[in-house]
Amino acid sequence: MSLEDKCWTAFENRDHREAVRLLALVKEPNKIKGSYEGWTNTSLLHLSSRHGWLDATKNLITKYYCDQHKRDSGGRTCLQHAAVGNHVDVMRYLIDECHCDPKVPDKYGNTVLHRAAANGSLDAMKYLINHHHCDPIATNNEGDNVVKHAATLPATYNNSPDVIKYLINECHCDPMAVGRNGWTPLHTATYRGHSEAIECLLSTGKCDPLAKNNKGRTPLQLAKEKKQRSGINTLPIFKKFGDIKSSHPIHSYVNVLLVGNPGAGKSTLSHVINDTASFTLLGSFKNVEGVVPCTAGIIPYKLKHRTLGNIILHDFAGHSEYYSSHSAVIENLLQGSGGVFLIVVNILEKEPVKQLYQWLTVVTNEAQKALNQCHVIVIVSHVDEISNPVERIKRKEEIQKIIVRERCDSVFLDCRKLGGSGMDSFFNKLSSACESIRSTSGRNLSLYCHMMYGLLEERKENILTLSDVMSAGKDNDDYFIQYKREEILDVLDSLQLTGLISVLKSEDKVWVVVNKGILLTEVDGILFAPETFKEHVDIASNTGIVSVSGLTRLFPEYDPDMLIRFLKNMELCEEINPSFLTMTNLHQLAVEKEEEGGTERRGERLLHFPCLLSIDRPDEMTSQVYQFGWCLQCTSKHHFFPPRYFHVLSLRLAYKMALPQEDDKLKRCCTFWKNGLYWSNSHGVGSLVEIVDESQCVLVMMSFDEDIMMSVGRDVIGEVMSVYRESCPSLKVKELVIDPKELAYPVNTTRERTVYSVKKILSAIDKGEKCIVHDNGTSTRLKEILYDESLSDISNLSLLGGRDIREVIKVTEEFKTPLATVKLDIKDLDIVIEELTILPCHIWHDLGLQLGLNQPTLEDIKEDNNGDSKKCFRQCMSAWLRGEDKVREKGGPSWSSLATALDTIEEKSIATNIRDKYRTSNQLIV
Repeated sequence: MSLEDKCWTAFENRDHREAVRLLALVKEPNKIKGSYEGWTNTSLLHLSSRHGWLDATKNLITKYYCDQHKRDSGGRTCLQHAAVGNHVDVMRYLIDECHCDPKVPDKYGNTVLHRAAANGSLDAMKYLINHHHCDPIATNNEGDNVVKHAATLPATYNNSPDVIKYLINECHCDPMAVGRNGWTPLHTATYRGHSEAIECLLSTGKCDPLAKNNKGRTPLQLAKEKKQRSGINTLPIFKKFGDIKSSHPIHSYVNVLLVGNPGAGKSTLSHVINDTASFTLLGSFKNVEGVVPCTAGIIPYKLKHRTLGNIILHDFAGHSEYYSSHSAVIENLLQGSGGVFLIVVNILEKEPVKQLYQWLTVVTNEAQKALNQCHVIVIVSHVDEISNPVERIKRKEEIQKIIVRERCDSVFLDCRKLGGSGMDSFFNKLSSACESIRSTSGRNLSLYCHMMYGLLEERKENILTLSDVMSAGKDNDDYFIQYKREEILDVLDSLQLTGLISVLKSEDKVWVVVNKGILLTEVDGILFAPETFKEHVDIASNTGIVSVSGLTRLFPEYDPDMLIRFLKNMELCEEINPSFLTMTNLHQLAVEKEEEGGTERRGERLLHFPCLLSIDRPDEMTSQVYQFGWCLQCTSKHHFFPPRYFHVLSLRLAYKMALPQEDDKLKRCCTFWKNGLYWSNSHGVGSLVEIVDESQCVLVMMSFDEDIMMSVGRDVIGEVMSVYRESCPSLKVKELVIDPKELAYPVNTTRERTVYSVKKILSAIDKGEKCIVHDNGTSTRLKEILYDESLSDISNLSLLGGRDIREVIKVTEEFKTPLATVKLDIKDLDIVIEELTILPCHIWHDLGLQLGLNQPTLEDIKEDNNGDSKKCFRQCMSAWLRGEDKVREKGGPSWSSLATALDTIEEKSIATNIRDKYRTSNQLIV
């Protein structure tokens, strides 16, 4: 054997030591070629790169002049060989120092990324994508995508789940990408009998085991053939995943939130929904029995309802003591999905309209913060108890006006009977709303989530630590649970977004609450229960201060750190330093209560709950003198700042600003009351924040020492605005400055004082003007309003609260909303029907076709309603608004597509009326 042949053999056999020795002895290493893995024209440089021999690779290029761009018979360069071997250091050298192009393909059009993926070279793939921006959607000569198909599919050959996870989860490639012959990655993994790859692909929840290739064969059929052909049985994997998904259909649950005042009929309606879960009682007019008059906290029911599908019904107590905690819970529930709000209003109440506006404000705020679509259905109860028909019509019309104006769905019913009047309509509307949320949620949970929930449900414990969950997964062969801590946390976080569980995290511990109902009912229901409730416990003694030991005594079965995290997560409390407590009015109150009850709090861990503080403003506060006043005022008489707004604001102000700083210990004092707080410091700056004017106004007043006050005022106003944007984005407000000559305290309403628009003031300052002009033609000098601020230093004005001046004074120009942007959905059904009142019902079929509904759908509608034109018309419009037959992809449902369809069927007058009515300035129908 020649020296050259020996050298080739050493390289081929991965004998690094012998290869390096012989390399120095041969005369022309750059001319040595051979056959490797079926490919001819393979060089020593190809092999050294493939093996990851960086020293030999460098020598072959720099010392022996091997060409780094030469290809083997498959068109592969040394860079592609290095990628196949997953040798990032060699790849980095070839790209950075030898100028090899990672995007150059082989003769089949496969790039370096194709080769890396085909061989499970995860590190090489990450390096190419993250550092050299290799395109995951580039295609080879066959039109196969680099990652979506050519990388994902070959990765299954090597049974490489980590590569598959990376491609799908981090590179967002499509696990259902179809390659040549119509094969998906699941087809390939099944054909090869790669069980781990099959589990990995199925666990994404995105792979269809019944998808057909070009010959009509599915992965499930291939699994059966594989068992018959070679004895490799992957069928149990398919069965396990199918069983888990059908037994734990977590993706289909919709949150239904039942709210309203006490006595409106919420709990009775909740019983009706529960009682009709497995069978219908709508033909029965029997009274609902077993209803507890007063709900404590929140009672959740997980139901598999025959009409509504899978829902989680939350029955919220109607008493005002719960409002703040309710808002926190609702915000938490809607973080990952939409929900259906059921607002129950008792029409017999003295002020049902005010009652409705109150709940609409809360619901609208929370719905606007939700990431996904929410529906609102107003249920007007006790209508049957109005015996006078004229009075009944009058009251119904009064409340209906508000419902139409606020664009809510509505039902008038007697919710105390299982088959009461309006109950059929109620279930139809609620069912449509739930289905709409399911269809638009975009929730595509992996099968890991289904398996995790199945595992959690099998556990007897309601609250588990992360360690408990990981141990349970290892000990249970029925569920395939990921083993990495980060991956398990990702699955638990996804489950939390469904509203089925809660995940609570501290710095060193994680808890999983399997049944949130226990915490919501027990903790929320007891901790915030009104005095009239049997569940009430006087744990805070009206001071809002709760000791951790007291919390532990009240809930001995729970880890106190878990409870604190649960409450802090919803911004219901903060831990308070005992030294800070001694500087507040709450300290003396707590001391008095201790003396009465004989308890001792020294050395205790303490929690501050603003929503449990019920004391009125101390008399001594009225003697304070202020030099600056600012307020945030609701512009609608029906709007108000919800209780949670002030509770969150007071926590943030108290623990950001009122709390003594390191250089200012024991020099600040703070006074709290149920709707306000005041604090002062050693520099003579006093700050007051209070909710006044029946919760329609946030008042900020300052006593100061010039520059220091302006700095504090800017921070306070900034915090007020920040919490406003987070907590109640739907409220329409205006910012005002109180005339310095009218700062007498208390301020009950801004209508009693002269006030100036902040927007006008800042606009005048921005233009360099000296005064602002009022509507009556008079003017006021700016220095009379802001006499202690430097008007030339605009960015530091206290009125801005740290914002950019353009953000505050921006002028929203009138614009015409194109009809194409005005989208509609099922909650607009009654409005759409009303607009089409004069349209003959018999043309529903022609209109449906023009709106994009398919002929089979319209035939089903006709059959369902026995040809009744009026019923067919309504169901046709309902199908269109729900987006059936992919009408959303055709531009609908919208006012524009409706107007166009009406034009086509020669109903031009109705079409024109819709265009004129819904293309007005700033009016969005969404």
